[in-house]
Amino acid sequence: MTLSALIIARNEEKKIEFTLKSLNFADEIVVILDRSIDKTKKICARYTKKIYEGSWKSEGKRRNFGISKCRSEWILEIDADELVTKPLEKEIVQKLTFNNFDFYYVPLTNFIGNKKITNGWMACLAPDGKFCLFKKGTKNWIDGSVHPQYQIKGKKGETLSNSLNHHLSKDISELLSKFNRNTSLYACDLRKRGKSLNELTSIRKIFSRFIKSFVARSGFKSGGLGLIIGILCAIYPYVSAVKSREDKLKI
Repeated sequence: MTLSALIIARNEEKKIEFTLKSLNFADEIVVILDRSIDKTKKICARYTKKIYEGSWKSEGKRRNFGISKCRSEWILEIDADELVTKPLEKEIVQKLTFNNFDFYYVPLTNFIGNKKITNGWMACLAPDGKFCLFKKGTKNWIDGSVHPQYQIKGKKGETLSNSLNHHLSKDISELLSKFNRNTSLYACDLRKRGKSLNELTSIRKIFSRFIKSFVARSGFKSGGLGLIIGILCAIYPYVSAVKSREDKLKI
């Protein structure tokens, strides 16, 4: 079985080389650069010739384009801030050798700086994992600006034992910057859909989301960082809804 590693990136010159180095076991590396103006392309050119550039406002369309450029039977779809550990590499190779299933769920271990944060996360900030190892032709992304949904078909394999290391942000400032950007993108999606904002602006909803992050998902175990993560998860829909009512959204 052959494997394509697919990376979607925009201005990731500070992180992407670590990701590329962790993918040397793949048969090919495909990089999709979206409006990238830094040295990301130059760095990627050291590792692959399959670099495609463009401009996509829809993350779903951008990812589907990337999948279309992969030539292997299997695809590992990861982001420029994620690393494949050696144990995960070994497990992936083993799964593809047996080839009994069509897709696998890969856990994520999230980092802020060098600190591993295993509790409190919700998908709006950082998921616990994702179906990112799949046969070509089984996964299709749905249109959306940020964290879009996708459809996946076939036979599901067991969740992998090892995880991707997700270096989400170098510090709290960068985490807040990503929160600001992603809520603006989600606000654009809300406006396009003409979705009712009553539920998203519910104070009760904010409180319940905080309890889910900080208590049910044990965010309290991460101390002050867990509190910040809980607050951001709680207000994410509310901030997005308020932004969607602005005359001009800044992306």
